[in-house]
Amino acid sequence: MPTEPSSLDFSAFKVLDPTTIASINLCPSNVTKVHKGLITLPVRFGSLAAFSPDPVFHYLFVKPHDPQYTPIINAHPNINGRSLYISAIPFDSTVHHLRALFTAIGGGRIEAVIFSDEPLPPRSSTADEKGLIKNKKRKRLTPTVTGKQAAETAPWPPLWNRKLHPPGTTAVAVFVDKAACELAMKAVAENSTDNPNLEYFWGSGIGQGNQIPGLGKKRYEDHMERMFPDPEWAQKFVDDSLEAYDARLKAEEEERRRKANEPDEDGFVTVIRSSRPRPPPSAEEIAERLKKEEKRARKGFYPDFYRFQQRELKKEQAKELLFQFEDAKRQVRERKGAR
Repeated sequence: MPTEPSSLDFSAFKVLDPTTIASINLCPSNVTKVHKGLITLPVRFGSLAAFSPDPVFHYLFVKPHDPQYTPIINAHPNINGRSLYISAIPFDSTVHHLRALFTAIGGGRIEAVIFSDEPLPPRSSTADEKGLIKNKKRKRLTPTVTGKQAAETAPWPPLWNRKLHPPGTTAVAVFVDKAACELAMKAVAENSTDNPNLEYFWGSGIGQGNQIPGLGKKRYEDHMERMFPDPEWAQKFVDDSLEAYDARLKAEEEERRRKANEPDEDGFVTVIRSSRPRPPPSAEEIAERLKKEEKRARKGFYPDFYRFQQRELKKEQAKELLFQFEDAKRQVRERKGAR
């Protein structure tokens, strides 16, 4: 039988790491408010009647985020002073969950959330970088993905309807401005373990337009449907991708031919290869091509480069001279006999 929470020694949990504290259901009054520079924020989950009639507490650990030495600065170059670092997030966290949480406790509005187990988005160019690129005489343009190209390379639908985070996942909440971030940090300090918001439950307050797929049995039923899709739908998916690919190639060929004789911004004219079929090569052309290939094959080949090769060559020449001498002697004898 599990030990009752009231019989535990809660004083020992004040020195544990955030991951351990977040995984144990403790009353907020028994958890330290500040741990290693992070403010503890309790969040209530719905009661689990099979285990305990009381609500389950989960603890988030929040502090101002400093992206100076992290890769996040590559994706969001202007988040200094308007982002919070959140540790020990629940496994079902989404941007909608965190927005609803900070709205409930009186924080600012969140612009984006960056989870540690998800790839960083590509960095957007700032105004200074855009001006620097514009002023260059010849700039290198990165290829952009058009609508048709995106349609032809559309990935196969995911097998799960939503992403769940493994234990130890962290997040960075980016707010709309610095004032909103400071308001959120103030709200976290006010709703910490000494004054928790016991009226808010995790996941409540999410807008009706933000439909989040549920967990449990429905999640796995949807997973089985995604693993074995309808054959007609799969065939249509493949056909649409191939049609989009063919249409894009045709459009690119037409655009290339249209710009063939038009000078660009620097005055250069693009020269393209003609698509007219060439006549078959004549016998003279074939013989000349074979001759060039044979000459190219012999180029750089030296049969008498090493000493043993020179010795073998001299032996062959001596044998050839001896054979010619014996043949000349035979011819002389035959002529004498004929006279």
